[in-house]
Amino acid sequence: MSQRVRIKDIAKRAGVSKGTVDRVLHDRGNVSKEAMKRVLAAMKELDYEPNQLARVLANNKTWKIATLLPHLEGDCFWERPDEGIDRAIEIVKDYGVDVDKYHFDDDAPASFVEQCKCILEKHYDAVLVAPIFLQESHAFFDRCEQSGIKYAQLNTYIERKSQHFLFYIGQDSYHSGVLGAKLLNFGLSEGETALILHLEKDVYNAPHLLEKERGFEDYFSQLKDNKIFTAKASFPDIENRHQFQKFIEFLLKEYPKLKGVFVTTSRSFHLVEQLEKMGVHHLKLVAFDLIEENLDCLKNDKIDFLVNQNPIKQGYIGIMNLMNYFVFDRIPPEIEHLPLDIVMKENFQYYLFEQKQVHRVV
Repeated sequence: MSQRVRIKDIAKRAGVSKGTVDRVLHDRGNVSKEAMKRVLAAMKELDYEPNQLARVLANNKTWKIATLLPHLEGDCFWERPDEGIDRAIEIVKDYGVDVDKYHFDDDAPASFVEQCKCILEKHYDAVLVAPIFLQESHAFFDRCEQSGIKYAQLNTYIERKSQHFLFYIGQDSYHSGVLGAKLLNFGLSEGETALILHLEKDVYNAPHLLEKERGFEDYFSQLKDNKIFTAKASFPDIENRHQFQKFIEFLLKEYPKLKGVFVTTSRSFHLVEQLEKMGVHHLKLVAFDLIEENLDCLKNDKIDFLVNQNPIKQGYIGIMNLMNYFVFDRIPPEIEHLPLDIVMKENFQYYLFEQKQVHRVV
């Protein structure tokens, strides 16, 4: 019914001129309180919804949004949310939303801080950020609040009690840790060891990794009659192949009954390459993300399960949520956890196809 209602229908029902209805619709003022009341009542009775796009174009309003993600060349995982952002940009630009993309070195908190400074200097309406550095992100969000900038989080959630925090879009890191442990547990026997492995620098300033670790440990600790031992380790510099090999040799010696490894990032293929060189083939592996190198390992039975965190959707929905918030006054859910897909050799093609179909109706 709402699509058939015209301005003259509202004017007739309210007993005012079409010009008065137009001023109410476009918030142009010069309307008495009584006339405003009658127009709004008539719109409600007629179930009228204004043409939102027409209102945007008439207001000639532009919203400026910044995105802040790690450099794509540092970890190819970040190509996926960046791709989702690009897809959304093609849609939101017609609604008066301009998006600028910023990137930082995911191994260097100082790089993150520098890009935050650039964003703050340009007075954006909102920023969509992957807050992978805990302390630096809190400092940035404090500055955003002081400057009146709204912010949303992608991939990594940091709790904030502020009206400037709009939403988080991404995986539930704690339950992804639980899921990784559960998948790994299927391949383990009594007395064997399961290892959670972080291939990252500064792990204990990375809240998403700590939450995965907590979920992993909680799963095994809560198992009845649990006879599986657990361990945790991290290695910061996978480009240092010599040291990486020595690190793995140490793990195999330290945990002689090591049978399964849960890698908390998309860099699991580096572990596979090193294990292959060392002739180690007995480990069960669970890891994250459908990047090309990991998929090759999955197809060749070198990784048992991959957990898909839907990174393209994260970027796409993040921008669409901001557009809907500013343009259409739609309040997004504060926490939007995307599904954690269990990907195997037998079904990975489906998920590759599904990623190409990412869309959300405005």
